[in-house]
Amino acid sequence: MPNGYDVARAAGVSQTTVSRVFRGDTLVAARTRDHVLEVARRLGYAPNLAARTLTTNRAYTVAVITPDVVNPLYPQEITTLHGEFSAAGYRTMLLTRGAPGADEDSAPRDLDALRGRAVDGVVFAAATVESPAVAEFLASGMPLVLLHRDTERGEVDRVLSDERAGCRLAAEYAVGLGHRRIGVLTGPPDTSSGRYRRQHFEDALAELGCPLDPKYAHWGSHSHETGFALAAELLALDPAPTAVLCGSDIVAYGVLDAARRRGLRVPADLSVIGFDDIAMSSWSMIGLTTVRQPLAEMARAAATTLLHRIEQPAAHTPRRQVFDVELIERGTSGPAPH
Repeated sequence: MPNGYDVARAAGVSQTTVSRVFRGDTLVAARTRDHVLEVARRLGYAPNLAARTLTTNRAYTVAVITPDVVNPLYPQEITTLHGEFSAAGYRTMLLTRGAPGADEDSAPRDLDALRGRAVDGVVFAAATVESPAVAEFLASGMPLVLLHRDTERGEVDRVLSDERAGCRLAAEYAVGLGHRRIGVLTGPPDTSSGRYRRQHFEDALAELGCPLDPKYAHWGSHSHETGFALAAELLALDPAPTAVLCGSDIVAYGVLDAARRRGLRVPADLSVIGFDDIAMSSWSMIGLTTVRQPLAEMARAAATTLLHRIEQPAAHTPRRQVFDVELIERGTSGPAPH
């Protein structure tokens, strides 16, 4: 079997350069990297992971922790994360927090293994506001990036969308269509995204002269079942809301299902606006009006940030990266009914 020296000789580079390419060193020129990888493929060379681990004291594995894989947002981002880590020579370990309301430290029972350095870093998309796991990872020195989650701790990297702007866009759009009875369904209050989006929706509606009626506002998990159940409650009110702003697309799907089950026309009787713009929201059978987060860009930023933190810790400064959002108008929104 060919070894790294064979690849170096055939590619006309040093063995050190071959090693840097296969450990994903970002300082290697793109042309050199591509040439080395092409030669390695031609020779049938594959790096020995065990040897790399012993040499570099790394596991060449990263963990991605999500609340679940039922919400299509997470598989969509996991695909991007896996591609980025794989290209850099790292394997991806996927853990989920578990059922809604599950304790985040007991749900992925492998967290103890993560703390034991079975992985080189963690992308954490399931952290709660007062997450003990975040503090423990930081205390242990584990490289960590929070995705879709915020914290007051300045020593941790966060990758977020501009939630305040997104909620403002959705509220302005609904009010501009003439809606005054507006419902708001957001995620769990123990997550930054759930808590902040609820507050941002409420603030924006108040500034627009359409204060949020408490009976039209609910917290819940990001699931179709939650959207369906909470929408059923809202639509049974008299008077019922004429528009519902949702903290996620999958909750909006539940609202659409509940409205149609009740015989309401969307958008003639009820407008529904989501937040995420996951892939299926653009399907013609759904056509959801929603706030678009650049999900692929955010996932790539999380991967790049974590790899830099792992490979160049002395040069890394934690930061809060916030991505712009935009309102995507489709078929689930329209003027308020007379």
